[in-house]
Amino acid sequence: MKKLMVLCALLFAVVAGMSPATAAPTDASQVLTFKANQLCKYAVQLTVSGKSNVLILPGDRFTVASPGQRVTITNLKTGEEASFLITGTTHGTVQADGTTEITVNGLNIVLNAREAESARPGIFLLEGNFTFALKADGSEERVFSGTGDVTDICALLA
Repeated sequence: MKKLMVLCALLFAVVAGMSPATAAPTDASQVLTFKANQLCKYAVQLTVSGKSNVLILPGDRFTVASPGQRVTITNLKTGEEASFLITGTTHGTVQADGTTEITVNGLNIVLNAREAESARPGIFLLEGNFTFALKADGSEERVFSGTGDVTDICALLA
């Protein structure tokens, strides 16, 4: 569960291999499959291609940049798919209580898992400036909000 939420929060960055500072982008390509009702009412597959640059900063902060990264999301029931450029930036700060405050800017995909009891479950393309927070256990503290455009990918591919 926590692994899923961290993955969602970092928007496909490869967290396990993070070093104190990553000088160059690393390959973040991967294929993720989710069962029906984990994100959407139907099973989905996300195919991520491209690179991410993860920087661990002083003060329990991190930044993730994804130059040229793309994601293709497929409805596994119908085969319908949509592709998006997701070149946004993610900034996070871990608070004293373990909550992680996250800000995303630009084009980002956010996954809100039903099993994490999200107030707004699904897959969303965010274009603009948004914030959200995760509790120390990876569950949702606060659902995303901000300024810009929000596309509900589950509704788009239904």
